[in-house]
Parts: sequence; structure tokens; C-alpha cells
Amino acid sequence: MRLPGLVAVLALATLTLPRPAAAQPDPLRERFVERLEATGGGDTPSSAYRQLWDVADSLVIRELGRGRDAVEVNHALADLPGFAGATAGDGVSIGRGTFYSELPRELPGYVVLPVRAGREPLLLGVYNFGLNSPGRVSVYARRAGAWRRTGVADARFSVVPYLLPLADSGLAVVTVETFTGGDHQDGTARVWRLRRGVLEPLRTLAGQMKEPQAEARDGRVRIAFTRFARHLEAPILGTRIAHVTTLAPAGATVSVTTETANPWVEVVDRYYGLAARTPAAARALLTTPALARTLGTRVPAAHDDGGDPRAGTGWLVIERDGQRFRVTSRRGGDGRWRITAVEPHAAPPS
Repeated sequence: MRLPGLVAVLALATLTLPRPAAAQPDPLRERFVERLEATGGGDTPSSAYRQLWDVADSLVIRELGRGRDAVEVNHALADLPGFAGATAGDGVSIGRGTFYSELPRELPGYVVLPVRAGREPLLLGVYNFGLNSPGRVSVYARRAGAWRRTGVADARFSVVPYLLPLADSGLAVVTVETFTGGDHQDGTARVWRLRRGVLEPLRTLAGQMKEPQAEARDGRVRIAFTRFARHLEAPILGTRIAHVTTLAPAGATVSVTTETANPWVEVVDRYYGLAARTPAAARALLTTPALARTLGTRVPAAHDDGGDPRAGTGWLVIERDGQRFRVTSRRGGDGRWRITAVEPHAAPPS
């Protein structure tokens, strides 16, 4: 803007010019601050966060209505209090666990992402604040010439969406929620179909996931996670059974398959689940029935393990009555894993 050069006119203009945009009060930003303060932390009801994210939705729709693109909308979101950028995190690995002073974040705390579903351009909003607070995924679409929020999925904890293109030009969205404890993470995953701007629930993956790590690659979504062995004794950061769930397009829906990533642990766990109750079924997991005498029926402690599922071999160290044994397992020609050897194993030096 070019102002008149005369001093008198300049003085008059100074009195009547509008305030700079940066100094203008923004009612939506002020409402966001109020809602954020109302969450208060601690045992805040989820409704307080839903109201907070409602304001974020309103702000996004307003900016889109002003002709802003996704980059400009994200600049507006980054100016809100509590915004946090994506980060690789900062942590220290101890044994099988990682203790973070700053948790990794795949996405900024508040962000909109351009997507397409059924050839329709949409925006996906993802909102998370702090640690273990309820998050949200919103969908924005143009309806009757104006941007509107057409879909929403509220989460109990921090949520990250992963996109899965479907064969009919549709789009599936896999949302992974994560609760972070002092020495572990618990995750749950849900699958949605994004149709006409609405998130339609397809399925919830059964069972709790420990330390979930998800990625979208090669037209699939893979989630690696662990679960505690049902029968072996192990500390919380000790030996677990590892799994990989793969979600893939299947026409207009999604197929789900789960494989065990360390079956040499799973087969030993199954053995001790059967040994005391069904000895014959337990012996069927052994290549030689004589191995049952060394393994016994009392549940041992599980220590280290390792192996290669592609090579079909792996091992697990167990301990019972102060004695350690290395239990080796292999995959047979029928695809089943069986215990092939049980050998004394020296404990590592203290």
C-alpha cells in the first residue's frame, strides 16, 4: 500500500488506517486458546478435546473459504498454541526398550493433508496434543461450492492415519492410536473406507499391540508389533512374540493377514501351554519325544532369542531352577515349526 506523501495527510491517514493483520484479534484463535486451557490435562474428559478439535475444524474451513491452499492452512495451524512439528524423537535404548525424552512424531501436531478418494480431492486433518490426549482425524470436502467437514473419527489417544488405495479408485484409511506408558506403548488399529467424504468403519483389528510401528509402502499398510507370551515368564521389556499385520486392497474392501515374526518363541510358548494339560499335543511340537524330559512341564523364564523366519530356524534361551538351555526350533516341510534341540547354555558374565 502506498500512502500519501504530505505530512498532514499522513498524520490523518495514520489515525484511520486499519490495524495490521497480525495485530487483529482472531476470534477462532482466541476460542482455540480457551478450549485448550479448558482441557487442563490430567483426567480431562474426551469431550473437552472434541470441542478443541471442533474449533480447529472451524479454523481450517474458514481458511479454505478464504481461498487458502493446504500449505497456507498449515501455516495457520502452526501458529496455534501447542503446535509441535514432526520429529525423529530423542531416546536411549536399554535392552529391548527405548526410553524417550522426546517421542518421535510422524506428523506435526496439527496438520492437513491433501488426498484423493474416488477421484474427489479432499483434505485430511490430523490433530493431536501432548501425550496420551484424545486425537482426531477430520475429512474436508467441497459441497455446494463451499468447504465443509464431511467426516470425523475421534480417537482415545494420539492417532496417525495411513492411506491404502483400493482397487476401485477408493481409499481406505488405517488409523493407529497409541498410548505411551513409562516403559511401553499400547496401540490399537481401525480400518475405514473413505467414501463420498465420509469415514465408514470397516473393522477394528483384534487384540492390543505393544510398541506398534506402522508404515504405508508398496500399496499396503504394515504394522509390526509385539505381544506378551501367554505362558513363558519374562519382564515387561523381555522376550515377546513379534507379529506383522499386513493390510492390502481386496476389491472395495481390505484384507488383513497377521504373521508371527519370531515363530521360534511362539512354538516354545505353545509347548508350555500344553505340556501340563495335554502332553500328547505338546510332544507333537517336538521332533524327538525325548526332548520333553529336558523341557519339563513347569513354565521357565525366557531370556534372549534370535533367528531368521525366511531361513526357517531360530532359538530361545530359557531358564529353570538356575539352569539355562538354548532351545532351537525349525520350520518343517509342512510349514509347521517344531522344537529340534535343547542344549545347556552358559549364562552371560555378570
